[in-house]
Amino acid sequence: MKWCCSCCSSSEREPLMTTAVSGCKFCDIANYKRDLHLRESEKCVVIRDIKPKTPHHFLAVSKAHISRPTDLTAADIPLLIDMEKTGREYLRAELKAKGEADTVEDMLRVGFHWPPLVTVNHLHMHILYPVSELGFFSRNLTFRPGKVFRRTSDVIEELRKDANIPDPLQNNPAKDDDPEALPAHAVVN
Repeated sequence: MKWCCSCCSSSEREPLMTTAVSGCKFCDIANYKRDLHLRESEKCVVIRDIKPKTPHHFLAVSKAHISRPTDLTAADIPLLIDMEKTGREYLRAELKAKGEADTVEDMLRVGFHWPPLVTVNHLHMHILYPVSELGFFSRNLTFRPGKVFRRTSDVIEELRKDANIPDPLQNNPAKDDDPEALPAHAVVN
C-alpha cells in the first residue's frame, strides 16, 4: 500500500489521490464524458465495459485518480463501498427494466484486476452478472477470484486488517454459521 508520506501516523494517512490526470482515459470518462455515465455518485461513475464478458458487465470508475488497487489504503474503504453500492444499484435497475429477477448473489462477481493484470491505470471495479455466462478463459483466469482478480469484500477485509480496523460484524452472532456458537437467545426453534 502507498501512503501520502512516510511521516504520517497510521490514523492520519490519506490515500494517494488527485482529481484528474491528463491523458488518463478513465479520468476523462469519470469527469467529463457524462453521456457515458449510466449511474453516478459523489465518488464514482458506472459505465459499460467496452468488451463485456457477461450480458451485464459494468465498471464502477473512481472519480479520483488512483492508479491501481495496490495503491488503496484503509482511508479508501468508503470509496470502495460506494463503488460497489453504485454498481449494484445500476445492475438492479437494469435487470428490473428488462423484466429480469433481482440479482442472485452466487451469480454476481464484483472486484478488481490485480497487477500484473491491470490494463488501465485508473481504479475501476468490475461488476459482472451472471458469471455463469463467462467464457472459459474469463471464468478460469481473468475473473476467477484469486491472484489476478480480487473480490471487493476481500480487498476491504485486507485493508481493514492492514490498518488494524476491526470487522464491524466481528461480534455479530448472525455472522457465525455454526448454530452451536450462537447464544441461546439468538436461536429460534
